[in-house]
Amino acid sequence: QSEPGFIWMATEEGLVRFDGRTFKVFNPETTPEIKTSAFNDLTLSLKGGVFATNSNALVYAEFNRLKVYQSPPELGAIRFTAITETSTGEVFLGTQDGNLIVFNDGTFTKINSSINKKIGFIRDLLEYDNKILIAGPNGFFIYDRSGKEFIFYEQLTNKEVRSLAITEEGKVYIGTKLHGLYVLDQGNLMHMQLPEDSGLDKITSLQKSNNDNGIWIGTSSNGLFKLIGEQLFSFPNINFSTNEIWDIYEDNQDALWISGLGVGVSRFGKSNVEILNKNSGLSHNVILATFQDNENGIWLGTPGGGLNRITKDNVSRFSTKNGLNHDLVLTVAQRGDYIYTGTGNGLNKIHLPTMTLEKVSNREYGLEEKVIYSLIKDSKENLWIGTVNGLLKKLSIDEKITSIQLENGLQNAETIFGMEDSKGFLWFGTYGNGFYSLDKNNHVQHFSIHHLAPTQMATCIWEDPDGDLWIGSPDGLILFSPYSGSMRIFGKKNGLQFENIYKILEDDQGRLWMTGNHGVQIILRDEMMSLKKNMDQDQRIASILVNKADGLPNIEFNGGFHPCGWKLKNGSILFPNMEGAVIIDPKNIYSSEGIRAPYIESLNFGDQTIYLKENFEIPKGVTFFNLKFGSIEFEKPHSINYFYRIKELDNEWINNENRTLAFFSTLPPGNYEFQVKAEQFGNTSEITSVHFSVNAFLYQTIWFKILGLFLVFILGYFLKTWIVNQKLKYELEQKIKEQTKDLEYKNQSLVNAMDKLERHNQLLEEVAWTQSHNFRGPLSKILGMVIALQNYGRFKKVKYSQEQILKEIESSAFELDKILRDLNHKLEEQNGKKR
Repeated sequence: QSEPGFIWMATEEGLVRFDGRTFKVFNPETTPEIKTSAFNDLTLSLKGGVFATNSNALVYAEFNRLKVYQSPPELGAIRFTAITETSTGEVFLGTQDGNLIVFNDGTFTKINSSINKKIGFIRDLLEYDNKILIAGPNGFFIYDRSGKEFIFYEQLTNKEVRSLAITEEGKVYIGTKLHGLYVLDQGNLMHMQLPEDSGLDKITSLQKSNNDNGIWIGTSSNGLFKLIGEQLFSFPNINFSTNEIWDIYEDNQDALWISGLGVGVSRFGKSNVEILNKNSGLSHNVILATFQDNENGIWLGTPGGGLNRITKDNVSRFSTKNGLNHDLVLTVAQRGDYIYTGTGNGLNKIHLPTMTLEKVSNREYGLEEKVIYSLIKDSKENLWIGTVNGLLKKLSIDEKITSIQLENGLQNAETIFGMEDSKGFLWFGTYGNGFYSLDKNNHVQHFSIHHLAPTQMATCIWEDPDGDLWIGSPDGLILFSPYSGSMRIFGKKNGLQFENIYKILEDDQGRLWMTGNHGVQIILRDEMMSLKKNMDQDQRIASILVNKADGLPNIEFNGGFHPCGWKLKNGSILFPNMEGAVIIDPKNIYSSEGIRAPYIESLNFGDQTIYLKENFEIPKGVTFFNLKFGSIEFEKPHSINYFYRIKELDNEWINNENRTLAFFSTLPPGNYEFQVKAEQFGNTSEITSVHFSVNAFLYQTIWFKILGLFLVFILGYFLKTWIVNQKLKYELEQKIKEQTKDLEYKNQSLVNAMDKLERHNQLLEEVAWTQSHNFRGPLSKILGMVIALQNYGRFKKVKYSQEQILKEIESSAFELDKILRDLNHKLEEQNGKKR
């Protein structure tokens, strides 16, 4: 067992590490540096891990870290068979051919001696007082490291020595395969005289006990023994009678590990319980009713073996053979000097002082029903009798029977138990109809529980210091307040180990013991009170589970009868079980003082496993992976629940229950801290954490994203600029088009105007021409004729007469008028008008 608490084993299939739940195997398949899987021996190292040997290599293992030292070629063909590490850190290796090899600072050195061949196959090595003790098929040898010489004991010549052990006083015990046990004390070798019929002549394994300095002895065919001083103890319950014991180891919890031929490895822890069964003299192994009388006798009812009474001196039995009405005994009670017992065929009475069974007339008692489930004695010495068909009878101190009228909902319900509370009220539980109360006036009040517990079965009641009632059922633990009538139910989500509860008993230390089909759970009374006061339905409380790891032969307890549990006068707790009566001393059950922090082992993805160290990396492109973790717990490993989280992603813890793998997918690249904690019996461990990073492809890096963002920004800028430019261009084009269209329109108008102007100019030219040519001729003629006419008297020679001149003036005037008319007509045509 290494320092963290792992158990290491050398096997034919590899070097094995065990945490109580998971076997981790190191062999060529999982660790290529290891060339062969067959390991022969191992020893605890001063470094904290273990040294182990296979055929040709020395391996140092510590958690997940392995270092392999292959034997050098100069040693030739070699097979290591035994190993021990000295107090100075040297590792001594024994070989199949009797050679002794020393490993120090990475170097193998062979100790040459002529005695090597005589030693033969080295079975075991131990350091003692600067000496190396050697066990082999040809005897017992000592190598003196100071004198570098071998010592041989003639008394053990040719006697096969299989195992060695050294006590704190320095005694060396030597186990031989065929010649028994020897002891070397202060240089004197003696053969120990052990019982001849014990099988101790064939010793295969020895181990010193850490508890009492005794010696554990394993044999080839007669099982296990322990020698303490001169006393020899056998352990018939640890049965290896058909296989030889190969090795024995005692761990830091005082548990015993035993390996054997063909039977694997077994761990035997200390039993915290006492079992009463047929081996104790009982008539039956299955127990139903339990009771202790005022003379400390323990009464046990059975389903077919009648009634048993156990005292420190003997066991008394009552059955149909000596007058019991039936061998099915379901309930026991005491009143005065009489023990009353309910059977499958009515009521019986036993006079305790004389242990005499007295005949009872059930007909006179008015007990029409034969099967009696429960007998409850109240503070007034009345016996209340519950029967199979829901009848309730009161047997008073004067032996008179009174029937209690139950309401319709209770008439067909079996009354399976009862109790009287601190205020004198009687409470009864039924098999299928909830529970009911009976006040001092025999008034019955029925309480249905179908809305909380579908089975409607109330198996037991415990009254807390406040007067509230805690009612057991197969569906959980019901809290009932008689004052308000309110009910709440609690179960596994609140920290209970199981929900089907048969009996609740309080011990002298303020702890509540509850039985069920999964063992016994123990809860502090203060935890129950805090659960009641906190209205959070998910509040969890601490609890302890007693199961097979504590010595129970069967975890299934019996209930539905009365009483199905009893606190004995010495403070012990008595419960009925399917394989006997179980007596538990509360002082022997450890109080859970916490749970060690879990370990984180590996990262797994695809077919690859990476053993973890701080700040490990997950390769880029891995989108699905898991982290493996665990706890070192050998007693009750499956009672541990795990909670984990990624600190950077969520503050809430994920409940992984008992699973030891946390799965992740598509975790973004970045740095993270994985945290895990363990919970057992309501106690939470410290947090174990590991930092890791998820590597990213180039496109997933922050710089790539920054660059990408920058490029996107630039692209966006240019895109926006382009869009703006395109918009402006479009708007400009539209404006140009509009302006061009307007300009074209104006230009056309201008062209038209110019054309018109040109025509007008042409007209003007024509007018001008007409003026200069057509007008001028007639007008000049008229002016000339007018002047001639005015000066006619002064001209001497005139060709025309005045009358002819007037006619010429008239004719020219008409010609000029015609020219003006033609010109006016052209102007009207130009302007589109007519005069």
